[in-house]
Amino acid sequence: MRFIKWIVVFLGVVAIATSVAALCRACDRRVVESECSEVYRRFKDRDDLRVAFVKDYRVNDSIIVDVTTIEATDSASWEQLLREMNMPDFFIRQYYEKTRQGHPGLGFYNCPHNQPEKSCEIDAKDIDLVFFFFNEMTFYIFDVQNKEQAHLIKHYKMKETFN
Repeated sequence: MRFIKWIVVFLGVVAIATSVAALCRACDRRVVESECSEVYRRFKDRDDLRVAFVKDYRVNDSIIVDVTTIEATDSASWEQLLREMNMPDFFIRQYYEKTRQGHPGLGFYNCPHNQPEKSCEIDAKDIDLVFFFFNEMTFYIFDVQNKEQAHLIKHYKMKETFN
């Protein structure tokens, strides 16, 4: 009698484990490299950076965009990344000072699509929205569809950061 009870328990555990594995496999949303951003492909092989691409990132209920993140692994890599993004020295010093004072060191700018090293006007066609956080040593490149979407993302991220 006990033997049958243990067999039933064992089969139940196996059934649950199989269901969980199947569910995880069904929910796994990997993106093939060809669907990733050019920025991701450009930086992904660097040992001094952690680079990720998120397809269809839900910013809020009405905004879904692709996002590439670039995180420096140490302060030397961060300095190098800032220079590659063409950040002026005075700007870097200003943000380091803000970070030392306890601010998140958050900044943002617009750039031509897949060119975060160049800034541009928000009225330009085919733009990305770039956020950077000095305290996280991270850049977030949002592939926005229009300037209204860029404004909404800026508002949302600022609210998220300071609340």
